[in-house]
Amino acid sequence: MNTSKSTTMLPVSGRIPEDLYLWLSATQLDGATTVSDKLRVAVATLKRLHDGDADYEGALSMHRDLQANTRKQISKLEAEHGHSEVLATLLEHAPAVSAALTSAQIDGLANAQRVEALATRRCLQMAESLLRQALTRQARAYDPQVLAQHAQGLIELALLIQQKAASKPPVTPAANPAANPGVNP
Repeated sequence: MNTSKSTTMLPVSGRIPEDLYLWLSATQLDGATTVSDKLRVAVATLKRLHDGDADYEGALSMHRDLQANTRKQISKLEAEHGHSEVLATLLEHAPAVSAALTSAQIDGLANAQRVEALATRRCLQMAESLLRQALTRQARAYDPQVLAQHAQGLIELALLIQQKAASKPPVTPAANPAANPGVNP
């Protein structure tokens, strides 16, 4: 992580509680070795979180970075227990949805619609990917029944939507006076 756009370093003096100092000195942060280096990385990370990364790519990178520890832990788990397609799907789509919302620059209706469409598309792609795992009796997951236990409501809603769509005749402009205001029925 680039901790600063400026190369001019300014001294900062302050006091922190001993437990935070011990934590900071023991924590691995982006290759920083000294407490001073780690403090620069920590402040840069705080700035990045505060600014919200106004561009999608930056926000996506930030949200993926926030998952780094979880991804490492899962990688270790995979060596012994195999791969979970369910967790892989969640780890892929959740940061994308969060990044779309974090980087949103909603200064009008058009931008709100764009963000709404992007976040909705990613959420539905995630749901579709998860439902693919529900096609078999056992999902590729650490708990093979996880989707069977939690997907029933979504499946029922999808069936109801399908039934409703099948029972309605298609709306044509002639049958819908609101769509054709100049035509009297």
